[in-house]
Amino acid sequence: MSELVIEGFTADGSHCSLSALVPANLRYLEGHFEGDPIVPGIAQLVALVWDPARRAWPDLPAPRAITRLKFLDALRPGHEVRVLLERGPGRVDFEIRRGDTVATRGRLTF
Repeated sequence: MSELVIEGFTADGSHCSLSALVPANLRYLEGHFEGDPIVPGIAQLVALVWDPARRAWPDLPAPRAITRLKFLDALRPGHEVRVLLERGPGRVDFEIRRGDTVATRGRLTF
């Protein structure tokens, strides 16, 4: 089983961006769903939002809430995504895009 392939990670004081590829043998796809696999929401939040946010800003505490969360389009094997994170006071806003399509967006609050 494989992990998401993270590439092009950049971060500064308030912004972070990265690219990722969803491999066909991603471990999170197992059982989600047979014949029509999609990346589960929790896998997106951990692997594409929380882990990169902690890498960019190691001083972040554990999030207290996830708000404004919208899953707008499925992420599937072979999809290339771009993740944009913006840090503000007590929050990190995030957006996961597949091309011009916003797949997922929301806010981590601290």
